[in-house]
Amino acid sequence: MSFATSPGLVGAAGRTFGPIITYPAVHHTATVIMLHGLGDTGNGWAPVAPEMNMSHVKWVFPTAPTRPITVNMGMSMPGWFDIDHLDEASFLKMMKGHHGFDEEGTQEAVQYVEQLISQEVEGGVPPERIVLGGFSQGGHVALKALLRKKIKVAGLVALSTWLEPQHVDLEEHVLETPILYGHGASDPLIPPNVAQMSVAHMETQGFSGLDFKMYPGMQHATCSQEMKDLRSFLEKTLPAKKVAAEDIDGMSVRELKGFLQSHGIDPSGFLEKSELQEQCRQLLSK
Repeated sequence: MSFATSPGLVGAAGRTFGPIITYPAVHHTATVIMLHGLGDTGNGWAPVAPEMNMSHVKWVFPTAPTRPITVNMGMSMPGWFDIDHLDEASFLKMMKGHHGFDEEGTQEAVQYVEQLISQEVEGGVPPERIVLGGFSQGGHVALKALLRKKIKVAGLVALSTWLEPQHVDLEEHVLETPILYGHGASDPLIPPNVAQMSVAHMETQGFSGLDFKMYPGMQHATCSQEMKDLRSFLEKTLPAKKVAAEDIDGMSVRELKGFLQSHGIDPSGFLEKSELQEQCRQLLSK
């Protein structure tokens, strides 16, 4: 399977978001939308898709709009919202009730994520087969999207991120959302105690599906154990669905070829879609 790139959409404030990197599924029954961190792009997290090796999952890696970032001396780079500080004292003030970062930019990013989820639903993937995730800034946007209550997803992945206290009433389906929250014990950018305070507040709010993991020695990055935990989380929240004979007619040529290839059959000799469908039916009848 190969990656595809498409133009980003225009956000609510008129900003043009960056390219969207997509890794297609063999038989698309689930989607993961993964948001990168500050200064990165969708390409930065794209290698995770083939590493997870989940043939039924389509991966979507959007890219934030390029904007001036205050903490980086106003230099422009991909960012879901502006950040004006990254020191521990300011983070702790925020966790104790001080205002968060760039609320307008954050809300625009959240609305953009909702657009992406809507596109998947309109394409035939139900919300309960979609996982939303993000790293650092992207993880913060993912968490804020969940709190807006407009989306219902199969699960959420929040890596190396934070969530300042939110005084909102949440519906039961939000509080029951499975959440994998991973953080590095040696993170120099978002202190581990900030992540712990975020989790403690979420537990106080009543989040019952929260699984918090602190990784020894990990900095503001990821590690092999976190990737193993991510795969286990996705296997639980987005389990593979066995292809049935009645699914064949609704599969695209790409999906039909991918299905045959996943069973060790070379589809290059079949020129018509009907031939691919017949081969798939024969395979399922064995």
